[in-house]
Amino acid sequence: MNGRPSTDSAADGAPSVDDAPLESVRTANETSIRVVALGVVRRDDELLVFESQSEESGTFYRPLGGGVEFGEHSVDTLRREFREELEVELTRVHELGTFEDVFTADGEECHEVHRVYGAELVQQWPYQMDSFTGYEPETGEEFDCLWKPLSAFTEDGETLYPEKLPSLL
Repeated sequence: MNGRPSTDSAADGAPSVDDAPLESVRTANETSIRVVALGVVRRDDELLVFESQSEESGTFYRPLGGGVEFGEHSVDTLRREFREELEVELTRVHELGTFEDVFTADGEECHEVHRVYGAELVQQWPYQMDSFTGYEPETGEEFDCLWKPLSAFTEDGETLYPEKLPSLL
């Protein structure tokens, strides 16, 4: 396909995906790749993570961050997500790496590219607490943030996503 809608139709006379405007193809495509910006914030040997659950993995942890919007650079996404979810600003942001993962979450196949950055928080209050609540403005949901020792993932078998992240740290 050349990126433009074609005039071909399906054999049964129904319009094919190629007949649809590009915008509707993008929104109807359930097999898209999601780009996510994640921030690795450290407190000595601990990482700031959120805790979640899935049918496949049980309890797992992931650095904070979120989905990159079209036209937004991933480092800007990272800053926006920390601002929205924790009301904090980031400093000393630096690239750590890029990971790609295809996985199943709650029965749905997912494909994500993770742009991972190291960073420090400008505000000191998160460093002074062992756990606290974050807020996802898009869903109105709260989530648990906590500091976990890196050894929990490298030695104790707890799950951190992206899976290759502990070996980088």
